[in-house]
Amino acid sequence: MFIGKNLRKLRLEKGLTQEELAARVGVTGQAAGKWEREECYPDITLLPGLAHLFGVTVDELLGMEEAGMENRMQEIQDRKYELAGQGKFIELAAFLEEQSKVFPNELLGELAIALTLAGDETERPLRLMEQALAESGSRSYKSRGTIYAELCFLYQRHGLDEKAEELARSLPHARESRELLLPHFLDRKKREAYLRDNLPGILTAICSLIDGETLSSGEQLYAIQYGTYRKPLDPAAAAVKIAKFLS
Repeated sequence: MFIGKNLRKLRLEKGLTQEELAARVGVTGQAAGKWEREECYPDITLLPGLAHLFGVTVDELLGMEEAGMENRMQEIQDRKYELAGQGKFIELAAFLEEQSKVFPNELLGELAIALTLAGDETERPLRLMEQALAESGSRSYKSRGTIYAELCFLYQRHGLDEKAEELARSLPHARESRELLLPHFLDRKKREAYLRDNLPGILTAICSLIDGETLSSGEQLYAIQYGTYRKPLDPAAAAVKIAKFLS
C-alpha cells in the first residue's frame, strides 16, 4: 500500500498540519505522523472519513490504483522485451503506441526506439525522444542518462552529427560513471567482484573505438534499450591493444 505517501501528499495539498489532520479524525498528531512514516496504518474505520476529507476514494487513499498501474507497467515491460527479443519491432511499436495512451510520459522514449527499429525514417522518433528528454525531470539520473544516450544516436541517424556531438559533450566524464564511482564504496570482496564483472566490458568498448568498429545507430539504440552488447574481449589481449595504441 501507498497510504503513508498518499496521506502526506493529500494533507499538504489541503494545507493541513499533521495535528490539524489528526484533530479532524479524532486521533493524536503523533498517530498521524506514524501513518505518514508508515510505522502503522489508520484503523479501517477511519478510512472512509479520511477519503471523504480529501475528496478521494478509499482505493485511491490506499494507493490501490497506483499499485495497479505499477503492475500494468511491469506487464508492458515484460511484453516489450519479449517482442524485441523476437525482432518483432513493427508489432512492438504498435503495442507501445497503444500503451502510451495510458502512460504517455513514461513510454515516449521507448516508443521512439521501437519506431526507429521498425523502420520509421521520419523525424517522429527523434521528436518523441526530444519530448521524453524535456519531460524527464522527475526520472532517475540513470533513466535520464539513457534518454541522453539514445537521443545522441537518433541525432546521428538523422544526419545531425553536430547536435549529437554537442549533446554527448554535455554528458558526465567517464570518471563520474557508475562503473568507476561505485567500487569506491564497496568492501574489498564486493569491489573485486564488481571490477571483474565490469572491466572486460569497459576494455572491449575502448578497443572497439580504437579499431573503429562502431555499431550503426540502430544497433547502438538496440543495445542501449535492451542491454545487449558484443562478447567481451580477453582482458589481456585488450590491455595489449590499448597499450599499443597509447604508445
